[in-house]
Amino acid sequence: MYKGSNGIYLTQGLFYEFNNPEAPYTLRPDDYTSRKGNKYVSFAKVYRDSVDEYDAAMTLLNSWTHWQKLCKEKWFQTGGVNGSNFTGLNDWREEKEKSNESAAKRVLLDAIADGDTQAAWKIYDKVTKKEVTKGAGRPEKKVPTIKASNVSNIATEIRKRNLVNGT
Repeated sequence: MYKGSNGIYLTQGLFYEFNNPEAPYTLRPDDYTSRKGNKYVSFAKVYRDSVDEYDAAMTLLNSWTHWQKLCKEKWFQTGGVNGSNFTGLNDWREEKEKSNESAAKRVLLDAIADGDTQAAWKIYDKVTKKEVTKGAGRPEKKVPTIKASNVSNIATEIRKRNLVNGT
């Protein structure tokens, strides 16, 4: 559906921001109507309203392959288009993750209000769990500690006894 005359999936051609008045979509956070009255659907809004990324791909492009091609575009990931900075896929994913986390928390809080103690423990664990951050760079090499050999200690003891006993 969203292919050029050469049969290749469109990327920039999908968006109004690339000076394409025939494009179906905009990178703006909400739907947009141009001065000429053309209406453009917000890609970001459809993504936010989708269940997951696959659902967004199917709703917007009706093709997972087309979605993957679009996701490889740096401008699509960052939102940097023609000197303007829109939110890009990276920001949408982060917002979606926060949204899903918030929805899950709402469900747990409702369960807690109904007396579900397991839900309370999930919230408690989430709050008290501290994230462990790894340091940047190569991991530190562990140097083995030098220990005195037991064999040499035993040999020294035997020599001492032999000298004392005269053998």
